[in-house]
Amino acid sequence: MPHYLVLVDQPQLKRSGTRTTNQPKRISKQQGEIQRLYDDAKLRYNQSSWSSLLETLLSAKNRPTVNKIVSLGLGSLYEKSRDQSRRLKQLAMLLGVADYLRLKGSPEIAIYAQDPSFTKADDAFLRSLGVQVLKTPSPSDLGEAGRIIDDKTLLYSPFLTMEAYELLLKNCAMELLLGDDFSVLRSKWEKHTAEHKQVELLMKSGVSKYQRRAIRGDGFWGEEDWHFPMALYWRPSQRINGQTGARNEKAMSQFDQVRRLREDAPRSRL
Repeated sequence: MPHYLVLVDQPQLKRSGTRTTNQPKRISKQQGEIQRLYDDAKLRYNQSSWSSLLETLLSAKNRPTVNKIVSLGLGSLYEKSRDQSRRLKQLAMLLGVADYLRLKGSPEIAIYAQDPSFTKADDAFLRSLGVQVLKTPSPSDLGEAGRIIDDKTLLYSPFLTMEAYELLLKNCAMELLLGDDFSVLRSKWEKHTAEHKQVELLMKSGVSKYQRRAIRGDGFWGEEDWHFPMALYWRPSQRINGQTGARNEKAMSQFDQVRRLREDAPRSRL
């Protein structure tokens, strides 16, 4: 009886107890929908005048150099709510800013995100986009972000609570902040309300150290988003040219004169 040799394509072999790895990973219907909504938001952001203005503000000569972006208060992307669309817009803006800064000459920028409401699905989706997820026990705790934020950080915090802003401005040394427009927020409440006083106190105690430019533009932030105004803040000490530089030189000159007078005073009395 003749014998036949049967050739089997090796990649198709299945060993007992071993899963094949050449099969594409299946994604859930919900994950596919989140990806679609994010892709749409990212496309609209890139094509909008909103992104053009933000890039112009970020490219100014007096802006600090950053090597990381830390996002706080993004919220769960999978939670079905009226804020879901805006949260995906916030994510699109976050990664759009990172793309621009890398293109501009900061290729090593790391991206972090922290929010106590993140689920395992949020973690997985953010990591698929190159975002490292940080942990915090509660909204009133800076968590792991508190150890990462430094003077080379762009803090991205749209729609964060006032309590969290107080912690940040008191304990962290970021030079660049992209978040709520406090000037507009303050005007939302009557002068004698607790909310108005809270925002005003925050502006005087922490935000006053920064310079501000409001962000406006068409094609991305829609009518449903205008109740959530945004602005870019940076420390004026970074401005070393022009009038600020001249004022700094004048101040240093006056300081030197006073110092010399103080040094000479004891000698004149001898």
